[in-house]
Amino acid sequence: MKITIIEDEAMELEQLETAVKEIAETELSELSCELTYFESMQAFGAANAKPDLLILDLHLPDGNGLELARRLKEEHADTGIIIITAFQEHVYEGYEVGAFRFLPKPLQFEKLKEAVLHFAAEYRLMKYLLIPTQNEQLVIALDDIVCIESQGKHSVVYLQNGKAFDSKKSIAEYTEEIENKCFCRVHRRFLVNMKHIVRLEENEIVFDMDRCQAEISRRNRVAFEARFAAFLKTL
Repeated sequence: MKITIIEDEAMELEQLETAVKEIAETELSELSCELTYFESMQAFGAANAKPDLLILDLHLPDGNGLELARRLKEEHADTGIIIITAFQEHVYEGYEVGAFRFLPKPLQFEKLKEAVLHFAAEYRLMKYLLIPTQNEQLVIALDDIVCIESQGKHSVVYLQNGKAFDSKKSIAEYTEEIENKCFCRVHRRFLVNMKHIVRLEENEIVFDMDRCQAEISRRNRVAFEARFAAFLKTL
C-alpha cells in the first residue's frame, strides 16, 4: 500500500513520518507499505505520485490542500485522503472533496492510527478477493487475477503466475463484487481484468499470460471498447 505525506513544516513532517512508519510496521506488515513524503504540492505533482492513501496538511506554501484533494479524487476515486489542519472551520469542506478522515492539530497518534487502520481495512476489500474453493478459502490480490471463466454455477479463476483455481462462486457473484474496479464482463462466460490485456482481436482478448484467452460477445463489444479506452487514460 502506497502512503504519501505532504507537510511543509519540517518538525511536523518528521513526527508524521515516524508515526506512520510505526503504524505500518506494527499493524500493516502484510500490506508492504511504501511511504513517501513531500513538502509542497509542486513537489508531489512533479513526482507523479499515485498513492493509495494521502495524508496532507490543508494549508501548504504553494496552494490549498483542498484543491489538490479534489483533483486527486477526480483522477483516482479510490485514493484515501486524510486531511490535517489547525483550522476547524474547514472540516465540512474537507468532507465535500471526499476526504476519508479529517484530523485536527495538534495531531494525536491514536487518532491517526485509527484513521490509517480504518482505511487499510477498506483497502484490503478494494485490493483483495476471497475465492472459495472446494477445500479452502483463498485471499488473492485483485491485480494477480487475469480472468474469471464461468463453469455453470461455479467458475475458474486464472492468475498471472499461471495457476488456476476452481471456485464455488459463480461468475455472477464475482461480477457483482468487482466489476466496477478494473474488471469488465465481456461475455456471459468471461469477466476480465483490464490491467492484463495486451491485445484486442476481432472476437478475443489476449492477455499477458498464455493460458487464458477470453471471448468478447458482439452485444458487449462497443461498451467494452469504450470502457477499456477510458481505463487506459487512467494509467
